[in-house]
Amino acid sequence: MKYATGMGAILAALFLTAGSAHAASFDCDKASGPRETAICKTDDLSADDEIMAALYAGARARISADAVKELRDSQVSWLRFLDKACPQKDVEKQAACLKPWYRERLKFLSHTVTEKAGRTFLTLDEWTFIAPEKKGEEEMPGANQMRYREDVSFAIDKPASDGERAFNALVAKQSDLWNGFDGDVQRSTWFKLNEATENFASLDIFRWEFHVGAAHGFGAAKHLNYRLDEARPLQVKDIFAKKDGWQKTLARHALDGLHKIVGEDNGLFDGAEETIAEMVGDPKNWVVTREGLGVNFPVYSVGPYAMGDHTVTTPWKDLAPWLAKDAVIGAQ
Repeated sequence: MKYATGMGAILAALFLTAGSAHAASFDCDKASGPRETAICKTDDLSADDEIMAALYAGARARISADAVKELRDSQVSWLRFLDKACPQKDVEKQAACLKPWYRERLKFLSHTVTEKAGRTFLTLDEWTFIAPEKKGEEEMPGANQMRYREDVSFAIDKPASDGERAFNALVAKQSDLWNGFDGDVQRSTWFKLNEATENFASLDIFRWEFHVGAAHGFGAAKHLNYRLDEARPLQVKDIFAKKDGWQKTLARHALDGLHKIVGEDNGLFDGAEETIAEMVGDPKNWVVTREGLGVNFPVYSVGPYAMGDHTVTTPWKDLAPWLAKDAVIGAQ
């Protein structure tokens, strides 16, 4: 699972302020079970456990009572998963198994709460252990890996308006929001809140998957641009007052940006310019930020798989002649 940048600085600060060796978040004199024993006997794992407790407490302090229960349930499901994913009784083997899971959990808890424009956005998960790693020869590469599922969710905490409730419902109804391996597919899902204002939110939901036996993985983003004040998806009129001009400007910026990535003479499909001109006009392809209006071009949309997924952003100043005075974002 991927996370927003800036989190490294948060974790670094916590590492520097963590207590001395064996400073676990619980009383090691009362440790029980392989997991707690390994934590108490492993310095860096013990420090990670203390940092995790601090991140968890910090998240709790910023959310509603209902969300606190959901966060607690999320953490409990992760701990129960760990006990099945890392059953080793040997301290060194148990610690080696726990460490990567702990580091991923620290990243998750560091971004589980996002506050923007007077709202609190909450990322949560629920863990399910399916089956341990298989021993012996694989029928397909990767098929013998441990099977598990981390269902993930994103929502406005304590929604107070029809628009906020509708936004939460829209995110919740998106399919396949999980990480892990179910025996057939490896999947990664993550969220990025591009921008939020009093009346608007722009959220990206990224999904990447790799089918056992496939030549390569595949990923794409779903862009949810939503009017929170009117409980509906963003429309062109919410940003642009004039019909003519802005689309050509966006298309030109997009084409120039893509050429810088793949080169002037190769990489794009035949007819890519027409496809770009059409895609820039659809808010479902927009990545809306404080800096400008991005247009996302997923794999295979305008070029081959090797070209990858790219977003080209046009600064708002370049779109100023066409912006509506009451635009939800971009207008001065």
